[in-house]
Amino acid sequence: MKQKIIFATLIGLVVLASAVWYFGIRIESPQDNPITEPKLTVVSTEEAAHKNELTIRNVTDETVHYTIKPLGSDNEPEMKSLEVGAIHRIPGDSIMKIFFRSAGETISYNLDPGMPYSFRYDENDELELYDGSSGRIDQVDLAPFVPTPMVIVEKMLEMSEVDKGDIVYDLGCGDGRIVIMAAERYGARGVGIDLDPQRISESKIGAANAGVENLVEFRMEDVTKSNFSEATVVTLYLLTESNRVLRPELERQLRSGAYVVSHNYPIPGWEEKEIEFVTIMDEGGEEHYIYLYQR
Repeated sequence: MKQKIIFATLIGLVVLASAVWYFGIRIESPQDNPITEPKLTVVSTEEAAHKNELTIRNVTDETVHYTIKPLGSDNEPEMKSLEVGAIHRIPGDSIMKIFFRSAGETISYNLDPGMPYSFRYDENDELELYDGSSGRIDQVDLAPFVPTPMVIVEKMLEMSEVDKGDIVYDLGCGDGRIVIMAAERYGARGVGIDLDPQRISESKIGAANAGVENLVEFRMEDVTKSNFSEATVVTLYLLTESNRVLRPELERQLRSGAYVVSHNYPIPGWEEKEIEFVTIMDEGGEEHYIYLYQR
C-alpha cells in the first residue's frame, strides 16, 4: 500500500497540515506479470531531466491504443493512441492507472510518476507493458532481469562449443551465471556486462564462491556502447527488439566465426547466420528456445 503525505503551508497564517493518502490498487493482471519483476530501472539523461514526467514508449510494430487517468480520479480515462516508435510524456506527481487490451482481455497497471515504461511483445507475442524503455537506441534498459535456468545455461555453452580457449561475453549478464559456468566447467575466460550494480555485485560474489575470479570479470556498462570485440562466444537473454538494437554492434565488432547464442529470442536479420535451433524444457517443465548463430 502506497501512501503519500502532502503538507500545505499558508504564509503568515497558522500552518494547517493535512494528510492525503494514496492507496495503490492491486494489479489486475497475473501476479507474475513482467511489470512487477523487481529490478533496477535505468533512466537516460533525457529522462532524468524530467523527474516527474512519466513516459510510455511503443517499441512494437503496431499502433497501441490505451486509456489512462490519475489513480483515484472520478473522471473518465483519457483515450490515447501510441504510434510505432512514438513516446507519450505525461507530466505530474500523480500515480496513473493505465488500461489496454491484450490477448482478448483488459489489463491494467498503476504507473509511478517520473518513470519510463514501454509497450513490447512478451514471449507469446502478446502485447505487454514493461518497466523501462527497452528498444530505444538512446536507452540502455534492454530487458528485465530474469535468471536463465541452469539447464539452459548448460545447453547454451554446449551448443557454442565453449572450451578453455574461448572468451565468453554475456551481454546483460544478470547474476553472472553463464560466464561463471563457462569458467568453472570449461576453463574459459569470461566477461559479464550489466548496468545493474546489484547484479554486478551478485556476479562477483558468485565468481568468488566458484573460485574462478582469475578467469572472469564483470563490468557495469551499457552493452550498446561496450567493446566486446575479443569475444569468441557472445551469449544473450534480452528481447527481440533489443537484439535488433545490438545487431549492428555484433556485426561491427565480432570476428568471422564467432558464435552468438540467444536464449528465447532471435536476432532479426540474422536468419542466414542461424546454424542451430533447439527447444528444451527446464527443470519445471517450461519450454525454452535457443538460437545459435555464427558470425
